[in-house]
Amino acid sequence: MHLFEHTDYRAWLKEKAEELKTEKPYFSYRFIGAKLGVNAGLVARIFNGQAHVSLKHLSKLGKLYGLAGSELEYFEELVRFGRAKNQGEWDRHFTRMHTIRGERFRTVADEQIEYYASWQHNAMRTLLSIFAFKGHNYKRLGSQLVPPISGDEAKASLELLEGLGLVEIGADGFYRVADRFISTGDKWKASMITRFQKEMVRLSGEAIDGVAKELRDVSSLTLPFSKSMIETARERLKEFRQEMLALSRECDEEDCVYQLNLQFFPLAFVRSVPGGEA
Repeated sequence: MHLFEHTDYRAWLKEKAEELKTEKPYFSYRFIGAKLGVNAGLVARIFNGQAHVSLKHLSKLGKLYGLAGSELEYFEELVRFGRAKNQGEWDRHFTRMHTIRGERFRTVADEQIEYYASWQHNAMRTLLSIFAFKGHNYKRLGSQLVPPISGDEAKASLELLEGLGLVEIGADGFYRVADRFISTGDKWKASMITRFQKEMVRLSGEAIDGVAKELRDVSSLTLPFSKSMIETARERLKEFRQEMLALSRECDEEDCVYQLNLQFFPLAFVRSVPGGEA
């Protein structure tokens, strides 16, 4: 697999090292470590995803692997992407990576990122599980969403879902939801899930003004709590989500798509003060 098709630099380093070792038997963890000035154990931990490459070793490591020009530039951005600690850094480095490699090396990862980048793709997929659509009137399809999207946006969303294998055309000519899910194990996928969740929270705020009160339930509760009970609360919320899924399966005729957001977060912590008084 070409370097440009990778989004995990450590997986590529390990894969490429094994390839190079067939040509150069001396290309071992010890050899790589000696060239970088680190021990072989650290190299092994990096290759196994347990540690990161130091930024000061980027250029030297890239050249050790025979990288130059755009490949070396991409590799350096790929490492920074893997080391990113927040959404802003993640976005900046991934955008740079995409620019360097261009559309020729567009991967499934790009499509998965697009899926989580906008609320409408997840909503569209769920809508297609209850709305009969044969691929003709995209304007009508887009108008089903809340808020509605254009026919062009609906078509693009459907094409993305089809490309990812999340929807498919059945024998009767209608689109149907495929029994497939996007894994969220990789770091970049977890980052996109965070973005998706923020988008859902934003939509819930807009629903307060845009959706009739009888068609929504938006409430808040501020209460004293104990940190020792947080895991218990998380388990109760998990049970509630399962109850809502079960309730969804009991529906006789599904005619709408709903989003359920549960937010449980701290507003204050009582911290001890020297002397025992505030």
